[in-house]
Amino acid sequence: MLDKSIPYQNIIMCADRDHLICMEEPVLPEGFSFRLFCPGDEKQWARLEWAVGEFPTEKEALDYFSKKYLPYTKLLQQRCWFVWDKQKDQAAATATAWYEQEKGKERLASLHWVSTDPEYQRRGLGRAVAIQALKTLARMENSQRVYLHTQTWSYQAVRLYLSLGFGAVRQGGFSSYSNDYPLYLPTLWEKIPPADYETLLKTLV
Repeated sequence: MLDKSIPYQNIIMCADRDHLICMEEPVLPEGFSFRLFCPGDEKQWARLEWAVGEFPTEKEALDYFSKKYLPYTKLLQQRCWFVWDKQKDQAAATATAWYEQEKGKERLASLHWVSTDPEYQRRGLGRAVAIQALKTLARMENSQRVYLHTQTWSYQAVRLYLSLGFGAVRQGGFSSYSNDYPLYLPTLWEKIPPADYETLLKTLV
């Protein structure tokens, strides 16, 4: 869940593509499997993103997905991953291996919307689906770095990304997002363990 009790500040992170290629294949607990997007799964995505607090309602999440991603159904079927609860026949987590293309600029690999239903958190599912999406990016995109946007409200996700080899970017925004470095440093200092904060400082890009 998002922690909206703290200031909202944008965080841009990146990782080297070569590092992602060498990552071990993710392993899921028994009863779960990986699944690529199938038509109709937009409702599963919307439910997940609403459950973690990214959208006020499922409808708003569904409307966003329909506008942003559904026009590219073939790409979704190659890039939008779910961890699937086989017993309940529903999505437990998701991550999307996407890209950003600004006119006249290099196409950049980008990790989008890593989320785990609160019911399934603390089982390693978010980490597993993030790795699955990152390995997809390493395979399908040629840019030397993979980028992502997150925020202080998702400080637990920042810890995940640090553990996956991402570092925070000092300068420059990404896509339509601004970069609030170093304003977010005091906020993260209060919220993440000292060892993770030290890693954040050591891996700044």
